[in-house]
Amino acid sequence: MKAKIIAVISATLALTMTACGTISPPAQTQTETTTITTATSESIPDSDASSEAESNVDEEQVKSDTFIAEFFDSNISFADVSGIVTEAMKSCSLKNETDSSNGIQKITLTGKNGGGTIEVLCIDLSQAQLDYDMEYILENFGDYYYGQITTQMNGITEDDFVSDYRMVNSVVSKGKFQHYGSIQKTDGMASLFGYTETYAVLNENKLNVVSGAFLSSDMMERQSFSQLMAKFAENVKY
Repeated sequence: MKAKIIAVISATLALTMTACGTISPPAQTQTETTTITTATSESIPDSDASSEAESNVDEEQVKSDTFIAEFFDSNISFADVSGIVTEAMKSCSLKNETDSSNGIQKITLTGKNGGGTIEVLCIDLSQAQLDYDMEYILENFGDYYYGQITTQMNGITEDDFVSDYRMVNSVVSKGKFQHYGSIQKTDGMASLFGYTETYAVLNENKLNVVSGAFLSSDMMERQSFSQLMAKFAENVKY
């Protein structure tokens, strides 16, 4: 079973997808934390500060890579997400085709002027034995999956993003991650509009993830896609 899961994840890395640990509510009273990050402009650091920053980034990347490896090698399983997909797709105006494989549903979307994909999955963490807290699992898994989605958008760079919003919220034994960005790219003759989002909820030892990306020369198609992603979010229990 593990080998099949890892094979599926490896096969989808070029298209899209961080994390798992022992989940248990604390014995203390309810607390809530929220982290919000938005794009900002900063001054250029000096060489020493830049080197130190790069070193810290490298260390964080090693920690993240280790976490991902441990996550996919742990005792996880995929739960059915067909109900979420069916309900959210009822109002979809884009042509679509769904492929289900090992618990992951991949939706291919096609418009008159563009297209994209959405992946929907639910990972059962109840038998996993990794020592990571809920917020770390949610944040790192979300960042990993969002990174996979943005890299699948050929020809798109950070400069093409006109908005970038990231939020992590946790309350006792449940949490929510959301990272989305809007894209506009112009080559002098035509414009390309895009939207990418990863939405993840960790609740009752189930990690539900909806992650998608869409590019089109029609801004209205991008709008339809972002509305579809919002519909998926409405159908994921939090």
